[in-house]
Amino acid sequence: MACNCHGKNGVSVGRTSAFDQCTTCARKHVKAAWSKWQEFTYEDDNRDYVSAQLRDAADHLKFSHRETALRLRDLAVVIEEVRDKEFGSIAQELENLRRETRELFYKDYPEALRRLEELHD
Repeated sequence: MACNCHGKNGVSVGRTSAFDQCTTCARKHVKAAWSKWQEFTYEDDNRDYVSAQLRDAADHLKFSHRETALRLRDLAVVIEEVRDKEFGSIAQELENLRRETRELFYKDYPEALRRLEELHD
């Protein structure tokens, strides 16, 4: 399923390919997964939603940020296979990936970080 986002030129577009390399889209998917995991971790529907969001995020990063994409995909598999106990802390890895995709986004869009910092002044 394609994301609707800003598009590569920074202007709103009707459709962005799921394979477009886009830190904005990846960040959106990781935040959605993180949020749903915090809500319920035991329901099949929530686990399916979280793993799907992680896979969508991986698609948006798999060429431009391969290592992050692989970690996203690996975590999706752990969730799908219900290997929580042998993995360690899924919540912590989601938090790490949320922060990592935020950093990737700010590297691509430093003006967004600048605007955020101005809010604190």
